[in-house]
Amino acid sequence: MELHAMKCDPNPGRLSPLTRKEVLEYIRAVPGWEIRDGRIFRIYDLGNFQKCEEFFIEIADLSKREGHYPDVRIYQGKSVEVSFYTYPVGSLTINDFIMAAKMNFKERFKKGK
Repeated sequence: MELHAMKCDPNPGRLSPLTRKEVLEYIRAVPGWEIRDGRIFRIYDLGNFQKCEEFFIEIADLSKREGHYPDVRIYQGKSVEVSFYTYPVGSLTINDFIMAAKMNFKERFKKGK
């Protein structure tokens, strides 16, 4: 099954941390995403604050449906950085890559840096 078609586990604390090998395999499945400081992230250059605000609302809606939430940062009033990390596990898990894949699959989120 493709990552974007999977559902996040609603109990992330019971997930196993991904191995380095698994992380490197999954990162190839989510083009545009990078690994930094043990997290996966992607920057979206949107042009202005209003577009960033609308984008944030769409991310929030997706996150609520999946029960897995990103760290989101708006900077310079025109860019949004989204990062995923499973805090209850203290590591990356499959949930993080499912969310990245869902964002990549949804047309609205395809335009990144």
